[in-house]
Amino acid sequence: MARREVFPIINCRDLSAMKAFYEAAFGGVQTYQFPEQGEPAYLTLRVGASTIALGGGTEPAMYGETPLPATGHAVDLCVYVPHLDALLSDVAQHGGAVVVPAAEMPWGERVAYVRDPEGTMLLVIQDVP
Repeated sequence: MARREVFPIINCRDLSAMKAFYEAAFGGVQTYQFPEQGEPAYLTLRVGASTIALGGGTEPAMYGETPLPATGHAVDLCVYVPHLDALLSDVAQHGGAVVVPAAEMPWGERVAYVRDPEGTMLLVIQDVP
């Protein structure tokens, strides 16, 4: 069967710093990089059962436009984590920022908003059994 999946590609200015953030904050594990040797221009990280990609966003893409700087906020990434408070206490030391502190939602989840080091908004939700 053909591969069927959807995953975000986050365009970055500093791929190394962003990789370190997603590894430290969300337990990301690198599964691919291009080129295979040397400094990557693109890589993927496995986060739980999901994948995110990080790519250099400061040069024209195949469609002819340079992704960065972004002109608007169109997408929030949603990440489920087992321990929201622990993640929030570590975000700043990895270059991110807590934008909205953790709050209980009427549907039973605890959520917060954080920004990664380059400003991507992340909706972080505590995994509720």
